[in-house]
Amino acid sequence: MKSYVKWASPLLAAALVLGACGKSGEDQQATTTPTQQASGTLANADTGALSPIQESTVKLQEETKLLQEAIEKQDAEAVKRLGKSINDAWLAYENSVRQTFPLEYTEVEKYEMPIFSASAYDKVDFAALKVTAEKLQGALTALLNAKESTGNASELLTKAVANYKVYVVEQAEQLASQTKVFAEAVKAGDAEKAKLEYPKARVFFENIEPIAESFGDLDPRIDARLADVEDESEWSGFHIIEKALWMDNTLEGMDAYADQLVKDTEELRDKIKTVELAPDMMVAGAMELLNEAAISKITGEEEIYSHTDLVDFAANVDGSKQVYLAIIPALNEKNPDLADSLDKQFLAIEQTLAGHRTNDQYISYDKLTTDQIRTISDQISQLSNLMSQTASIL
Repeated sequence: MKSYVKWASPLLAAALVLGACGKSGEDQQATTTPTQQASGTLANADTGALSPIQESTVKLQEETKLLQEAIEKQDAEAVKRLGKSINDAWLAYENSVRQTFPLEYTEVEKYEMPIFSASAYDKVDFAALKVTAEKLQGALTALLNAKESTGNASELLTKAVANYKVYVVEQAEQLASQTKVFAEAVKAGDAEKAKLEYPKARVFFENIEPIAESFGDLDPRIDARLADVEDESEWSGFHIIEKALWMDNTLEGMDAYADQLVKDTEELRDKIKTVELAPDMMVAGAMELLNEAAISKITGEEEIYSHTDLVDFAANVDGSKQVYLAIIPALNEKNPDLADSLDKQFLAIEQTLAGHRTNDQYISYDKLTTDQIRTISDQISQLSNLMSQTASIL
């Protein structure tokens, strides 16, 4: 994949973007324009009545509160039921939010989707879901109090890039942290624990893979496959340990590789803290990531020993979705129909991938049928084609 990150001054990078806080601007006017009346986005300043978006947000907050209570009780059935009802409530008005409050929309979407996905899992991770539900409440509060931005698409994109930087740094920090847990299991000779921790670390790398690939030989030190290296003695990173775990069935001699992997992911974390993100290149990075997933990774080459490829696909899709969320301000202004199409296509591939989970984890990739693999490939390709159409608006 092409490098697309500007690191310090010489390297230019592209990235994704996630929105966050709402614009706090001036007091709302007491009257609304015809457009505002039609969209129903502003509260009536004279009566104090809530707008349709605010009314829907209050209802969604109430559902989320019920979810939080169910999480505290560890009521799995209620959590699953409420996860679906929260998604239904959000789908009923998300298009209006996306058009009017694009930055707030991205924040709600960031936390709502994991809650909905959890409703389809066999096992509920109550601790993780508790944190997500709290963050969703915060995002809904920001949406409830949001005012329509007077900034243009370019200004909103600039703000979104800055907000996305937080996401990128967070992913890199979690990669370094989770890799350390994985490495400790490897050094302890605990193969079963190491197998469980391996995909947990991988997901954070795959979320930000295009950025990682921009740092010279750091990416291959972390993510090279055996087929990528000319001299096997120079091979390092996740996949040499993957081979030891699933093919060689021994962790003998892996301590040094585990230590080096920790050092390399920490170096990546530190470099990402100083990275500069540019929206004009992010679409190319997302397209290339999706194309790689649909054409080469779909063969099972990435996780050839562990067959945890579905984890990688889901992370690649999620990372690319951040690009879509980043450019929503520009899409709203120049091509809202494309935004609708992208929204539907992301949902389609997310649902397809979620259908291959059981016991709170993705099934082994070698268990999929040819038709199932073709469906994933086709859906990711369609997503890449739609993303390519966004290039002209930036």
